[in-house]
Amino acid sequence: MKPTPTLIISGPVGVGKTTVANEISASLSRSGIPHTFIDLDTLTMTYPRPPNDRFGDKLALQNLRDVWANCTAGRSRNLVIARVIETKADLQNIQQALPNAELHLCQLRANDPTLIARVRTREHGLERDWHEARAIELAESLQQTAPADFTIDTDGRPTTQIARDLVSRLDWITE
Repeated sequence: MKPTPTLIISGPVGVGKTTVANEISASLSRSGIPHTFIDLDTLTMTYPRPPNDRFGDKLALQNLRDVWANCTAGRSRNLVIARVIETKADLQNIQQALPNAELHLCQLRANDPTLIARVRTREHGLERDWHEARAIELAESLQQTAPADFTIDTDGRPTTQIARDLVSRLDWITE
């Protein structure tokens, strides 16, 4: 069985992980390349979460395994994941959930004013302050300790160009 080409798009809150992944998915669809896009944050949205699963990581990985099994049954052969990856352990956990995955990890970056502006554009409710603080916290910590195969700066760049840059780095299965 061929390994599953898997692109993980990481970065701080507000950097554009989901937006870029959506653009990649649209581009792959137009090219007829079988794929699935999964925003792991969406797979964690439940309340209450177990006390030992603050960000829903365990829940996300359980759901990822099941969703990907359903997608491969439908002939999907490539996977795009959006999720903050802070440590090598985070990456290893995804590898364990998807043992046949060939992981490629991209960290997206943006400066603090860009992150805050993007968060303010999309967050209008009770958690806006938390998202702003988390964006700055992650921007700093990801530069220090996060794993990455490559990084891409997003400041002042169109989403379509960022997506093209990412896809050009990968060998996607077209059958």
